[in-house]
Amino acid sequence: MRKKDISDAIGNINDRYIEEAADFQRKKKRTGKSSILQKSVAAAASFILVFILSVSTLVAADFSPAYEFLYTLSPSAAQKLKPVSMISEDNGIKIEVISAYVESGEAKILISVQDLEEDRIDETTDLFDSFSINTSFDCSSSCENIKYDAETETAVFLISISQWDKYDIADEKITFSVREILSNKETYEGSISTLNLDKNSGSVKIFTPYSVLGGSGANSEKYMEDFQALVSQGDINSPVSGVALTAIGYVGEKLHIQIRYDSALETDNHGYVYLKNSDGDVLDCEASISFFTDEGEKDMYSEYIFDLSDKNVSDYVIYGKFTTSNMHIKGKWSVTFPLEKVR
Repeated sequence: MRKKDISDAIGNINDRYIEEAADFQRKKKRTGKSSILQKSVAAAASFILVFILSVSTLVAADFSPAYEFLYTLSPSAAQKLKPVSMISEDNGIKIEVISAYVESGEAKILISVQDLEEDRIDETTDLFDSFSINTSFDCSSSCENIKYDAETETAVFLISISQWDKYDIADEKITFSVREILSNKETYEGSISTLNLDKNSGSVKIFTPYSVLGGSGANSEKYMEDFQALVSQGDINSPVSGVALTAIGYVGEKLHIQIRYDSALETDNHGYVYLKNSDGDVLDCEASISFFTDEGEKDMYSEYIFDLSDKNVSDYVIYGKFTTSNMHIKGKWSVTFPLEKVR
């Protein structure tokens, strides 16, 4: 059989059967049991796997369902079959592998991201934690923007991978995938309100948020047990586009300051709030709690909780530091490449 015929045959495998076989494998791992019908599906899956591995030297098309199925059965086999692709383009943006090597038990990979059509890539560009690294070995990894070339509008990222259990990853292949890119970020820091922080400045209403995302600060766990948020008082002040002060008041003896981060899941708008007095002394919150107000989960809210019991309240002003983005790019980028040991 010619390589083209084999490739065509693999490409014509019905995606439904592949996905059913993969689903069977996942269920089998969870239950450890299988019926006669399941065993038949497994046999068919095994045949597909053996058939594909028998022609692992051919340069096949990237038929995603078959590739994902192979990863379910054998990551090592999937990496051997997938063709090496050093460039991936989608939505007018090109991702390219510049170099990849292994030294002293750690892999270093340089990836460039370039806009071929518009001006969407800049020095603030990041991958929004949407990247994934598929390997045939267990590992930990990180990715950071280390350089931007304004002339070519190209951002360069450094990926670092460390293997576990002293496994030698030299000459292995990895697949780096990206789904989302953020850019055009801005950072704001300064006063966000000169409101009176006096405890008697007004009463507030509270409610139970739809979903509490988490908290930070030494006392965050205490507040998260039965968290009650301030009811929004509307946009009191918006120091920067995408961020607004929406409520302020006392719950018990603690001052709560509420900030809305617009479309946080797409923009990664985030920040923190602190208080500062006329002497320049900074007072950080003792806890911050983030939450969604409804099931739409579009805008994220955070409340910053302060203890002012021993402070001169009238001498403090609300400050904030925020990072926002107005450029969110979606796509499907994937590059597969070998890791070569430094000679």
